[in-house]
Amino acid sequence: MRPAAALLCLLALPAQAGVDLSRWKLTLPVDADANGRADEIADPAGASVPPWFEQDGQDLVFRAPAGGARTTGNTAYARSELREMDTSGRPAAWDCLQAARRMRLEQRLLATTPAKPEVVIGQIHDARDDKLMLRYVGPPGANGHSDTGRIEMLWNNAARAGTLDPAYVLGQPMAVDIEIRQGRLAVRYRNLASGLDHALEARLDPTRIEGACFFKAGLYIQACSTTDLAGQPNQACLRKGWAPARHDAPEARAEVRIQALELDSPPR
Repeated sequence: MRPAAALLCLLALPAQAGVDLSRWKLTLPVDADANGRADEIADPAGASVPPWFEQDGQDLVFRAPAGGARTTGNTAYARSELREMDTSGRPAAWDCLQAARRMRLEQRLLATTPAKPEVVIGQIHDARDDKLMLRYVGPPGANGHSDTGRIEMLWNNAARAGTLDPAYVLGQPMAVDIEIRQGRLAVRYRNLASGLDHALEARLDPTRIEGACFFKAGLYIQACSTTDLAGQPNQACLRKGWAPARHDAPEARAEVRIQALELDSPPR
């Protein structure tokens, strides 16, 4: 359900010629109706919820704070993120071990939270957990705006990992092709500033898959604050038992800008 426009300060914008949002649902790091869950927009085309989601020309801008609303009380992290839908407007659900699917992304990660500079910027998810994550991990002592970190690929519920870019500088444009074909993953990553072109392949573990799969794009921060923006405790964050230096301020935020986003079925 689309939350009330007055609650979300939802702004109607002219139709854009950029990313086609008809195949996506948007989750936001806000709880405007105070029901304890992050708000969603079922049809985000032409929507703007400053500062968390904005359409700037043909680009999509996503921001999420460490103290943002979460999807459930059991998760510590907030997101400003798209979830794949099918052509009928229902949540997409395809077989991770049989389907042939592809997502193409062009994007720039512009900012991270400084205390724990970790951000997921693309996923394949099943009914329970992530099957593939693209994750940026920044350096100790990060400033969140000009750091050099690494971009890695994690799969099988993060049981396996490989590095796509060992020296990604925040703000650099990247192009990523994620293809899954009958349980085999192929990810091609290109840093359009440095010229790095790297590919990784992997196979999903059938015993780790629960239910159907779907793509996600946007911003899912891997940082949290002990209290949220409303001053309420984030119990899931507290349960992690981190040292105080690992907790970000509630207002600390990450930002990603997507220039291109496509879904298709690759040729056989």
